[in-house]
Amino acid sequence: MGFDFFVATSDGEEIKRPRFLKILQRKLKLLQRRLKNKQKGSNNRHKLNQRIARLHQRISDTRKDWHFKLAHHLVKDAGMIFVENINFVSWQRGMLSKQSADAGFGQFVNILEWVCWKTDTYFAKVDKDGTSQTCPNCGTHTGKKYLEVRIHKCPECGYTTKRDVAAAQEVRNRGVTIEMLRHCA
Repeated sequence: MGFDFFVATSDGEEIKRPRFLKILQRKLKLLQRRLKNKQKGSNNRHKLNQRIARLHQRISDTRKDWHFKLAHHLVKDAGMIFVENINFVSWQRGMLSKQSADAGFGQFVNILEWVCWKTDTYFAKVDKDGTSQTCPNCGTHTGKKYLEVRIHKCPECGYTTKRDVAAAQEVRNRGVTIEMLRHCA
Protein backbone atom coordinates (compact mmCIF):
# COMPACT_ATOMS: atom_id res chain seq x y z
CA MET A 1 0.00 0.00 0.00
CA GLY A 2 1.22 3.46 -0.76
CA PHE A 3 0.40 6.97 -1.88
CA ASP A 4 1.32 6.70 -5.58
CA PHE A 5 -0.86 3.64 -5.99
CA PHE A 6 -3.41 2.35 -3.52
CA VAL A 7 -2.23 -1.24 -3.91
CA ALA A 8 0.66 -2.86 -5.73
CA THR A 9 0.50 -6.65 -6.05
CA SER A 10 3.33 -9.13 -6.42
CA ASP A 11 2.02 -9.89 -9.93
CA GLY A 12 2.88 -6.34 -10.99
CA GLU A 13 -0.67 -4.96 -10.89
CA GLU A 14 -0.83 -1.41 -9.59
CA ILE A 15 -4.22 0.04 -8.70
CA LYS A 16 -4.62 3.82 -8.66
CA ARG A 17 -6.17 5.43 -5.62
CA PRO A 18 -9.44 7.23 -6.30
CA ARG A 19 -9.75 10.48 -4.42
CA PHE A 20 -13.16 10.34 -2.81
CA LEU A 21 -12.88 13.42 -0.62
CA LYS A 22 -11.08 15.57 -3.18
CA ILE A 23 -13.91 15.14 -5.70
CA LEU A 24 -16.59 16.42 -3.32
CA GLN A 25 -14.41 18.73 -1.22
CA ARG A 26 -15.46 21.85 -3.09
CA LYS A 27 -19.12 21.21 -2.42
CA LEU A 28 -18.36 20.35 1.21
CA LYS A 29 -16.39 23.57 1.71
CA LEU A 30 -19.22 25.62 0.25
CA LEU A 31 -21.79 24.07 2.56
CA GLN A 32 -19.56 24.50 5.61
CA ARG A 33 -18.91 28.14 4.70
CA ARG A 34 -22.66 28.74 4.52
CA LEU A 35 -23.12 27.03 7.88
CA LYS A 36 -21.01 29.55 9.79
CA ASN A 37 -23.40 32.37 8.83
CA LYS A 38 -26.52 30.57 10.06
CA GLN A 39 -27.91 31.38 13.48
CA LYS A 40 -27.36 28.65 16.05
CA GLY A 41 -30.50 26.65 16.76
CA SER A 42 -32.33 27.76 13.61
CA ASN A 43 -34.13 25.40 11.26
CA ASN A 44 -31.97 26.49 8.32
CA ARG A 45 -28.81 25.62 10.27
CA HIS A 46 -30.27 22.24 11.15
CA LYS A 47 -31.15 21.52 7.50
CA LEU A 48 -27.67 22.55 6.35
CA ASN A 49 -26.08 20.32 9.00
CA GLN A 50 -28.11 17.41 7.63
CA ARG A 51 -26.94 18.17 4.07
CA ILE A 52 -23.31 18.21 5.24
CA ALA A 53 -23.80 14.92 7.10
CA ARG A 54 -25.37 13.33 3.98
CA LEU A 55 -22.39 14.47 1.89
CA HIS A 56 -19.94 12.98 4.39
CA GLN A 57 -21.97 9.76 4.37
CA ARG A 58 -21.91 9.68 0.57
CA ILE A 59 -18.11 10.01 0.57
CA SER A 60 -17.82 7.26 3.17
CA ASP A 61 -20.21 4.93 1.34
CA THR A 62 -18.47 5.28 -2.04
CA ARG A 63 -15.09 4.61 -0.40
CA LYS A 64 -16.38 1.52 1.38
CA ASP A 65 -18.06 0.22 -1.79
CA TRP A 66 -14.80 0.64 -3.73
CA HIS A 67 -12.87 -1.16 -0.96
CA PHE A 68 -15.24 -4.14 -1.14
CA LYS A 69 -15.02 -4.31 -4.94
CA LEU A 70 -11.21 -4.12 -4.85
CA ALA A 71 -10.98 -6.76 -2.10
CA HIS A 72 -13.13 -9.16 -4.13
CA HIS A 73 -11.02 -8.42 -7.23
CA LEU A 74 -7.78 -9.23 -5.36
CA VAL A 75 -9.11 -12.36 -3.66
CA LYS A 76 -10.77 -13.75 -6.82
CA ASP A 77 -7.63 -15.40 -8.24
CA ALA A 78 -5.51 -15.68 -5.09
CA GLY A 79 -4.90 -18.63 -2.81
CA MET A 80 -3.09 -16.58 -0.20
CA ILE A 81 -3.08 -12.86 0.62
CA PHE A 82 -0.28 -11.22 2.58
CA VAL A 83 -0.24 -7.57 3.67
CA GLU A 84 2.24 -5.45 5.58
CA ASN A 85 1.46 -5.02 9.27
CA ILE A 86 1.30 -1.22 9.30
CA ASN A 87 0.11 1.14 12.02
CA PHE A 88 -2.26 3.29 9.96
CA VAL A 89 -3.04 5.61 12.87
CA SER A 90 0.53 6.91 12.77
CA TRP A 91 0.27 7.34 8.97
CA GLN A 92 -2.62 9.74 9.53
CA ARG A 93 -0.50 11.94 11.77
CA GLY A 94 2.11 12.78 9.14
CA MET A 95 2.32 15.30 6.32
CA LEU A 96 -0.07 13.34 4.12
CA SER A 97 -2.72 12.87 6.81
CA LYS A 98 -5.66 14.08 4.70
CA GLN A 99 -4.71 11.81 1.77
CA SER A 100 -4.20 8.87 4.10
CA ALA A 101 -7.58 9.38 5.75
CA ASP A 102 -9.21 9.76 2.33
CA ALA A 103 -7.73 6.46 1.16
CA GLY A 104 -8.95 4.53 4.21
CA PHE A 105 -6.09 2.02 4.29
CA GLY A 106 -7.06 0.56 7.68
CA GLN A 107 -10.65 0.03 6.63
CA PHE A 108 -9.47 -1.65 3.43
CA VAL A 109 -7.23 -4.11 5.31
CA ASN A 110 -10.14 -5.02 7.61
CA ILE A 111 -12.45 -5.51 4.62
CA LEU A 112 -9.80 -7.56 2.79
CA GLU A 113 -9.36 -9.79 5.84
CA TRP A 114 -13.13 -10.30 6.06
CA VAL A 115 -13.44 -11.09 2.32
CA CYS A 116 -10.58 -13.61 2.65
CA TRP A 117 -12.37 -15.24 5.57
CA LYS A 118 -15.67 -15.41 3.63
CA THR A 119 -14.02 -16.89 0.51
CA ASP A 120 -11.77 -19.25 2.51
CA THR A 121 -8.57 -17.57 1.28
CA TYR A 122 -5.53 -17.58 3.56
CA PHE A 123 -4.78 -14.10 4.96
CA ALA A 124 -1.77 -13.02 7.03
CA LYS A 125 0.07 -9.87 8.03
CA VAL A 126 3.86 -9.80 7.74
CA ASP A 127 6.57 -7.53 9.14
CA LYS A 128 6.73 -4.25 7.22
CA ASP A 129 10.33 -3.34 8.08
CA GLY A 130 12.68 -3.20 5.12
CA THR A 131 10.33 -4.49 2.43
CA SER A 132 11.43 -1.81 -0.04
CA GLN A 133 15.10 -2.23 0.95
CA THR A 134 15.37 -5.96 0.26
CA CYS A 135 15.65 -7.46 -3.22
CA PRO A 136 12.79 -9.94 -3.76
CA ASN A 137 14.85 -11.84 -6.32
CA CYS A 138 18.03 -12.59 -4.34
CA GLY A 139 17.28 -11.34 -0.81
CA THR A 140 20.12 -8.80 -0.74
CA HIS A 141 19.75 -5.67 1.39
CA THR A 142 19.96 -2.83 -1.15
CA GLY A 143 20.16 0.03 1.35
CA LYS A 144 17.85 2.81 2.44
CA LYS A 145 15.86 4.45 -0.36
CA TYR A 146 14.27 7.87 -0.24
CA LEU A 147 10.63 8.23 -1.27
CA GLU A 148 11.66 9.93 -4.55
CA VAL A 149 13.34 6.69 -5.71
CA ARG A 150 10.51 4.79 -7.42
CA ILE A 151 12.60 2.08 -9.17
CA HIS A 152 14.14 -0.92 -7.40
CA LYS A 153 17.50 -1.90 -8.86
CA CYS A 154 19.55 -4.64 -7.18
CA PRO A 155 23.35 -4.18 -7.41
CA GLU A 156 23.93 -7.92 -6.80
CA CYS A 157 21.63 -9.68 -9.28
CA GLY A 158 20.62 -6.73 -11.49
CA TYR A 159 16.88 -7.23 -10.89
CA THR A 160 14.96 -4.07 -11.85
CA THR A 161 11.29 -3.31 -11.27
CA LYS A 162 9.04 -0.66 -9.75
CA ARG A 163 9.66 -0.06 -6.07
CA ASP A 164 6.11 -0.83 -4.93
CA VAL A 165 6.00 -4.06 -6.93
CA ALA A 166 9.37 -5.14 -5.48
CA ALA A 167 8.06 -4.43 -1.96
CA ALA A 168 4.90 -6.46 -2.72
CA GLN A 169 7.04 -9.35 -3.95
CA GLU A 170 9.12 -9.18 -0.78
CA VAL A 171 5.93 -9.22 1.34
CA ARG A 172 4.81 -12.31 -0.60
CA ASN A 173 8.19 -13.98 -0.06
CA ARG A 174 8.07 -13.29 3.69
CA GLY A 175 4.52 -14.57 3.94
CA VAL A 176 5.26 -17.79 2.06
CA THR A 177 8.38 -18.36 4.21
CA ILE A 178 6.41 -17.90 7.43
CA GLU A 179 3.68 -20.22 6.16
CA MET A 180 6.21 -22.89 5.19
CA LEU A 181 7.86 -22.69 8.62
CA ARG A 182 4.44 -23.09 10.28
CA HIS A 183 3.70 -26.26 8.34
CA CYS A 184 7.15 -27.76 9.00
CA ALA A 185 6.99 -27.19 12.76
